[in-house]
Amino acid sequence: MVLRAAVIGCGKIGSEFADDPRIEGIHSHAGAYAACPETQLVAVCDSDPVKLEQCGKRWQVAARYLDPRQMFAENKTDIVSICTPDATHYDLIRAAIQTHGVRAVLAEKPLALRLDHAREVVSLAKQRGIVLAVNYIRRYADTHIWLKEKLDAGEIGKLQTIGGYYSKGILHNGTHWIDLARFFAGEVVRVWGIDTRKESNDDPTLDVILEFESGVSGHLQGCDASAFSIFEMDLIGTRGRARLLDSGYVVEIDQVAPSAYFSGYLELKRKERIERGLGSVLLNAVQDLVNCVKENRTPRCAGEDGVAALKIALAGRASAQSGRPMILSRDGWQTAS
Repeated sequence: MVLRAAVIGCGKIGSEFADDPRIEGIHSHAGAYAACPETQLVAVCDSDPVKLEQCGKRWQVAARYLDPRQMFAENKTDIVSICTPDATHYDLIRAAIQTHGVRAVLAEKPLALRLDHAREVVSLAKQRGIVLAVNYIRRYADTHIWLKEKLDAGEIGKLQTIGGYYSKGILHNGTHWIDLARFFAGEVVRVWGIDTRKESNDDPTLDVILEFESGVSGHLQGCDASAFSIFEMDLIGTRGRARLLDSGYVVEIDQVAPSAYFSGYLELKRKERIERGLGSVLLNAVQDLVNCVKENRTPRCAGEDGVAALKIALAGRASAQSGRPMILSRDGWQTAS
């Protein structure tokens, strides 16, 4: 059975990355639905008529809509991708979930800008039996899944600390890093946000200190997106180190070995290096979603994961505003005593 898919938002992640000559693999929603043998892209939607026309022609899709409400009313789809600006995610995800016949939604991050809205769409999807997945792309990278297995097998020993860098907003891009840190190290229990850059917007690029339930410490440092883009993660264990560089395209593992410079000392030596590690992450995400629909299972990055990453980021923002660390709870967060 081939599942019918629609994409709302025909910008870069929705479609245009497929035409970037420097990008290897499949990194657009439309491209993933076109490439997956178990899906057919049947409708596209964007408020920009130029982008809409370009996307429709690129993927040979005749059903093109400026208004998502008209698309939902007229076009029967099994899967809907939400690839629009952050502030629109909640309304469009909610509308997609409430549309008769929709069986799955693949949402860009963040799931919403408010925690109650994110929880609402997750609850609504559960009530209606709809698969809700969030596109934190590194969850779908084969190399990152491989690295997770290595870490769980003790490749670098017991995890001590996680560090990293990012740019462009604690919600917009910071939640990518936060989600991946949860994937590798588990739940976060304490957050301290520091507004070093003093950006005048609702999504500041904060520095964040994290404490994990396991006792692992974490520190995420924000950088100026106007200077360059960056996404790195550094995982330090008791017997080695794993690093994600170049936005995750490069994965390195070092292990403890005798020092080449001092007798009786230990240092880290390179064991493995993998390049071009992200591959066709969106094709992996779409295939995972299809499998979830057909096998009635939970996606690799579920709506609950989107809620968890958002909660940590919002707690970090609240901490930066108050100047106090925040203790996370099931319902939200509170100021540490």
